[in-house]
Amino acid sequence: MANFRDSLTFKNYDRERIIIDSIAARLTTEENAFRNRIINFIADNHKPFLPAGDEEKAMVERLKTKNALAIEEDGGVSSIYPVSAKPSRHLVALADGRTVYCMCAIDALGCAFTFDQDIVVSSSCSNSGVAIRIAVKDKKICCALPDREAIRVLHSDLKASDNWASCCCCSMLFFKSQEDYDQFAADNEICPCCSFCLDLEEAFSVSRMLFSDTE
Repeated sequence: MANFRDSLTFKNYDRERIIIDSIAARLTTEENAFRNRIINFIADNHKPFLPAGDEEKAMVERLKTKNALAIEEDGGVSSIYPVSAKPSRHLVALADGRTVYCMCAIDALGCAFTFDQDIVVSSSCSNSGVAIRIAVKDKKICCALPDREAIRVLHSDLKASDNWASCCCCSMLFFKSQEDYDQFAADNEICPCCSFCLDLEEAFSVSRMLFSDTE
């Protein structure tokens, strides 16, 4: 079966700068099972996961080494891609009735693949503050407001960092238009050498690339 990554293209960027393996592809079967357990714990309880015993603590450290999660000072896991136990500007409603916060725009879109269900993303433009709402059904964007074609996403160069949580995730944001992105990029001195301005479909493809465990 062909890998969908082989057909991905980006209008304004060399695809090789963005293409990267999924998080699941970097983990063993055991590690993936443990990762999914933590993800669902946070989705169910809206609080950090605290590893119990040396075996779970060692597994958490392994996942951190493989850039799959972030550990707090007390050893708890508050962020494991794509979900966060901490409130953020990106809230995802799952079809099963649960809600989860996400660290970034790409994580929020990726919940459709991690949870394998329809989602609705509620966020806001990081320049204007205007509400942004994106519905995903059957792994496709079916609706996006205020303007599906105009929405832009700031995506960081994940290949340039060994610690996404501290360097990339919170800076991957939604914008309602190219003009809003450009204003934010100028005001915040966003470096074009280590970031990408993607349209919504391109950003959704990146979320699939990172969070589809079976592709």
